[in-house]
Amino acid sequence: MGVEADLIAYYEAEARGRLRVRGSDLRRDLRERFAVALRREGRVRVIDVGSGPGLDTEAWHRDGFGVVGVDLAHGNIELMREGGLVGVTGSLYSLACRTAAFDALWTMSTFVHVPDDRFHEAITEMIRVVRPGALLGIGTWGGFDFEGVREFGDLRPCRFFSLRSHDRWRQLLVEHGELEVFDTFESSESNGWEYQFAVVRTPG
Repeated sequence: MGVEADLIAYYEAEARGRLRVRGSDLRRDLRERFAVALRREGRVRVIDVGSGPGLDTEAWHRDGFGVVGVDLAHGNIELMREGGLVGVTGSLYSLACRTAAFDALWTMSTFVHVPDDRFHEAITEMIRVVRPGALLGIGTWGGFDFEGVREFGDLRPCRFFSLRSHDRWRQLLVEHGELEVFDTFESSESNGWEYQFAVVRTPG
C-alpha cells in the first residue's frame, strides 16, 4: 500500500473505534486565537482540512463560522454528519471545492503526513480554495528533520510521518505567502517532537 492508502486504513480504523473524542488544550487555544484573527477581518467561511471526526469543525460551527470539514477517512465524515456538521471525504491534494470558496483554512497535524516532495502540491491546492489574501492556520509536528514510517499505539498499518526542523518549515511556508505567526511548543513526550503553529497570509 502507498502512503495515502495506509493513512486511510489507519484513520478508518480509528473512526470505527470512535477513538478520538477530545482535542488537546493547546489545539483549543490555537483555534480560539485564530478565530479572533478571522473575526477581526470579517472572515466567516472556513475549510477544516484533515478534520478527523470533526472536533475542531464542531468548535468552528459552535462559534458561528460556516465550516466544511475534509478528511481522507469516510468514517470520520460519517461521524461528523452524525453531529450535524458538513463534511466531505477527500484528499488534501485534490479538494472537492470551488476555487476561492473560503475565507480561511484550518489544518492541524495534517502536514505531518505530507512527504517533502508533495509539500508544494498540497499547499498550492489549499491556497486554491481560499480567497486571495486569506489566512491559513497550520499546525504540525516537527522540530527536527525526519521522514519515514513510525510505530505508534495499537492501530495498524503504521503511518508515514514527515517532520521538519523549525528553520526548514519556516522556509517552506514563506515560499507561499507572508508568515504572520510562527510559534513552537515543546512536547511532554520523550520523542523530541515539538508542535509548530503558523499563520500564513496567501498572496492578495
